[in-house]
Amino acid sequence: MSKRLIWVDGDKFTGWCCSQCMWGLTAPRLESTVAALAFNRLAQEDFEKHDCTSGPHGESRS
Repeated sequence: MSKRLIWVDGDKFTGWCCSQCMWGLTAPRLESTVAALAFNRLAQEDFEKHDCTSGPHGESRS
């Protein structure tokens, strides 16, 4: 099964996560669409670089 970038919006965490491991990127409070698009682009780049097998349970959510 391939990993997917998913959006999680919960009480303890809001941001982009991996569907296969604990990798995640917490979403900052953004005031503009331009800032949100830049954050999403950064999240996509970081997601593509991460390795689900690193560490015992993957990477920790930041």
